[in-house]
Parts: sequence; C-alpha cells; structure tokens
Amino acid sequence: MTNHPEFSVLKRGLRLALMATSATLAMGLALSLFVSGPAAPVAEALLWLGLGMLVAIPILNVINVVIIECRLKEWLFAAAGVAVLVLLAYTIAAKIWL
Repeated sequence: MTNHPEFSVLKRGLRLALMATSATLAMGLALSLFVSGPAAPVAEALLWLGLGMLVAIPILNVINVVIIECRLKEWLFAAAGVAVLVLLAYTIAAKIWL
C-alpha cells in the first residue's frame, strides 16, 4: 500500500525539509544570540524562514496524503484531505486580508 517507492518519494522530501527547517532555526537562533550589528537582520531572516518552513511542512504533508489517497482510490479520505486544505487556505487568506 503506502510502502510503495512512488509513495515514499515525497515523504523523503518532507523528512529532508524538516531537517533543513531544524538547521535553519538553529542557525538563526545561534546567530541571534551571539551576533549583533549588521548581521542581526540575517539572524532574524533565518528565524522567519525557519518558521515559514515549519508552517509549510504540514500543508505539504496533507497534499501528500491527498495524492496517495487518490492513487489508492480512497475517495472519502482524499475528500477529507481536500477539505483540510480548503480550511487551511481560508484561514491563511482570512489572516492575510482581514
């Protein structure tokens, strides 16, 4: 089922993204603790980038689930995943424009 190689490609990518997120947040935190002056905006940018990546990973995971469920023809679970994506999109749009 979900142990097929085609299903695990995005899963591996998400795992690498999580490691990159951890490294980005750690580097931004370390820089913000030990560096001041002109390098301070770099530390802040790294922290914001890491936080943005941390928010994006669950969204990508839901997209991965929708793709897998569509391939398995599990339409109810795919619809539930799409509903979650719609709610996330609505929430993000409401926070940006309201």
